[in-house]
Order: sequence, then C-alpha cells, then structure tokens
Amino acid sequence: MAALLAALGALHGLAFALPGALAMLAGPIQILLFALAWYWLGDRTPRRTGLLALAFGVGHFVTGLAWLYISMHDFGGMHGALAAAAVVLLSLYLALYGALALSGAAWWAQRTASRRPARTACIVAACWGLGEIARGFVLTGFPWLATGYAHIDAPWQGLAPLVGSYGLGVIGVLIAVWLAELLRAPRPAGATGRPLPSAAALLIVIAAASASSLHDWGTPVGAPVSVRLTQGNVPQSMKFDAERSARATADYLTMIADSQAALTVLPETAFVRPLSTQPGDTRSALAAALRANGGQVAIGMPAFSTDAQARRNPRIRLTNSIITLSADGEPVNRFDKRHLVPFGEYIPYGFAWFVNLMNIPLGEFGRGHDDQAPLTVAGRQFAFNICYEDLFGEELAIQVRDGANVLINVSNIAWFGNSHALPQHLSISRMRALELARPMLRATNTGVTASIDHRGNVLAALPVYQQDVLDIAVQPSAGLTPFARLGMLAPLLLIGLLGLVALLPGWRNR
Repeated sequence: MAALLAALGALHGLAFALPGALAMLAGPIQILLFALAWYWLGDRTPRRTGLLALAFGVGHFVTGLAWLYISMHDFGGMHGALAAAAVVLLSLYLALYGALALSGAAWWAQRTASRRPARTACIVAACWGLGEIARGFVLTGFPWLATGYAHIDAPWQGLAPLVGSYGLGVIGVLIAVWLAELLRAPRPAGATGRPLPSAAALLIVIAAASASSLHDWGTPVGAPVSVRLTQGNVPQSMKFDAERSARATADYLTMIADSQAALTVLPETAFVRPLSTQPGDTRSALAAALRANGGQVAIGMPAFSTDAQARRNPRIRLTNSIITLSADGEPVNRFDKRHLVPFGEYIPYGFAWFVNLMNIPLGEFGRGHDDQAPLTVAGRQFAFNICYEDLFGEELAIQVRDGANVLINVSNIAWFGNSHALPQHLSISRMRALELARPMLRATNTGVTASIDHRGNVLAALPVYQQDVLDIAVQPSAGLTPFARLGMLAPLLLIGLLGLVALLPGWRNR
C-alpha cells in the first residue's frame, strides 16, 4: 500500500507542471489524485494514516522537486548519489507536514461515531491547510508545491484574492475528500450521512466557488507604462566565466541602449559583480546606453552590504540586489533580497559541510530590510522581488498595502536546467498576481520571462532558453483584495470556519 501511495503522490507532484493546454486540467487532476489517496487512507488508524500519507508526500516532492538534482549535481558538482539522497531527504522532511496533518485529521474524524462526508472533508481540509502553512513558515519556510498552485487555472481560481493560495489549496482538498467520502464503499460503521443530499451540497460548493472568479478586484490606475523585460540566456555553467560574463554584459548593454521603454529590467545577477567593481569601459558603455535610452534601468547584481547589514553579520560582504539607475547613470533605488534561499544564499547553522560539497559562487548573502521603498516610474509604484521571494504572498501583500501598483520578479533559475521548475515558478508568479490583483512582470535569465496581468493571465512570454527582449505596456492597478488586506489571517479564518463547521452540534451524536 505504501508503494501505491508513493506512486499516486508522484503523479500528484507532476500535476503541478502540466504542459500546454493540459495545464487547465491541473486542478481537477489534483483533486482526483488526492481523493484517491484519501479513499485508501480515510478508514485507517491515525498512525497508519500518517505513515501512508508520508509515502504519498515523499512521492509528491521527489517528482515535483526533481530539478534540485540538476542544481546540486550538474552545476554544483555534487556526487550523483549524494545529490539524489539529498532530494529524497528534503522530500521526506517536507512530507512530514502533510503526514502529521492527515494523521491528526484521521484522529479527529474518528473521535465521534457520526461520519458525514461534508464533516470529514472540513476536518481534513482544515488540518491540511494548517500543515501547509506550517511548511511555509518553519525554518524560514519552503511552500513550493503548495496545493493551491495546481488550481491557478481552475474555475474556482477567483477564491485566491479572498483567501490566498493556501486557502485555494484548502478548498481543493475539501472537494477531494468530500468526493472520496461520497464514493467510499462500504460506508464506515455508524455513518449517518445520506449520499444524495451531500453530493448536491458538494456541487453547490463548487458552483459557488467558481462564481467567485466573476469579480475583478483590480482597478486600472493611470496610463499604461512601457517596460522592456530582458532574457540574456547565459548558461549557468558559463555564467561566472570571465569571457562569457563580459559577453553577457555587452549583450545586456545593447538591450538597454535599444530600449524605448520607461523602464528596462535585467534578470537576477545579470551583472555578476557590483557596479563599482565593473571595468571602467563597462561603466562608460552603461552610461552611454542609458543616455541613448532616456529611461531607467533595473539591474540584478550583487551589491556591497550596508553598514547595518555588516553589523548583523560581519562575514557577509554582498547582498543579492536590484540596482536602478536613472537616465544620467545615477542610482535611484536599491532593493536587497529579503527572503534568502537556504543552502543557496545563506548557510543554516551546522550545514557548512553540506554547502562545501558544492561549487556555488556567491553562495551567501546579507538579508535585505523588510521596509524597502518601491521604485517610481511614470508616477506609479513598482515593487521588486527576487527569484523565489514570490513564493511568499504574505510578504508581497505588504508591498501592495504600501502602494505598489506593479510587481516585478527577477530570477535566474538556469540552475535547474530546462526542467519543470520553470512552469512551476511561472504558476507561482501568476498566483501572486491573482491573489493581490497586481500585474506581475518577470525578467529571467533563461525563462520564463513574461507579462502577467492582475488576474493571473499570461499576456506575453518569451520562449525559454533563447536570448531576447519582451517589450510590453503594463497597466498599473490599485485596490486591495481581502488577502492583500489580511495576509495570512485570510486563509486562517477559512481554516477556522471549517473547523467550526466540523464541530456543529447537529453533526454529533447526542
């Protein structure tokens, strides 16, 4: 049974990056696979449920995060067996949250003799939501492959502005478990729920959830702003080679000079050295390109730590940053990455030995402050995030509450090759745009460079692994969604509501 659950979990993990038109089926497929998993789990003891759920979770994360092997082995130089073991061990750790959640749900559901499909679904969905939220916060959090991302194209995607991606995942699990409980045969001893009314109630819930997509939370503000997004397509294996880096810099300077946009955006670490350490002819060429452009340019590059950052950690000299220069070549804005990647951008205590097994340049950065000012372009506020920072919607919600009209993500995920990490990351950015009702622009090294509107729709995108530019006119938006206002309180309120519904006196034996 454990092998069967692991295989089902593996399919579940692959559902988060379906190609082309199949991506619209990701939500229903996630529900179907989770329903099958609960169908085989739901009548077991809490301990057995937890162990089998652990197998399901390991399968889910091993397939969903298999691209980590590429970064550690192909580019980091780690031995293949050790890199594979690292992926499995990380998957085991991440799967623990779901296993504990489902074990707790099984214990709760079995506390009373009465077992109705809707009540059990509320219990499991609430517990699952708490488990995913915990995974997104403990040890700085790693919410990649959270259930809600499978539903970015589902008919009920309109719930994201209300309860965020975590809440959307809770709704998906609610539907899945409800369906599994309806189909369970024979029904557990003492069950009193009648299938037909419960099935009708499930259909009503799905219809109501889908109707939420009819409301548009974003309000256009001002005129569209011209932006150029650049994609340098620098192979990760060559990114820190001096000759290839110089050629990449020259290519980016040409993209800047040719731009007619108010803002030109370069990807994360497009320049691999701080601006002040660049050769004199490079700085002169950049100044000339900016004069030819007449707009502003935002460049992903390392920057020297500030005095405050150095006091916090004297070992740190650099930050992963975006430096914005005006048409006269003067810095006008700086954004330092706040949420750093464990093992890639900071070393957790006691794991220096593990990081030393890989050859990762720029492997440790200083952390940016929480309250960094947005960039003003054409009178509108543009807020930045770097690489996997867009996983944390509650942090981007702060930028929106502070007045951001457009969100911009710069990334370099060439570390993961041409893998399913690319469409997964695009779905994450789309979710942030949808739940916050803000356009999300993505400038990446190898893909996916894209323009996403405030409803999470991809308006334009460049082919992956191809050097090119994407010239777009972005429409800034205003207005606060419930999730933007409440942050993590929004999904927690939903979870609390489901818990209260599960405890309704009418559903308990008297």
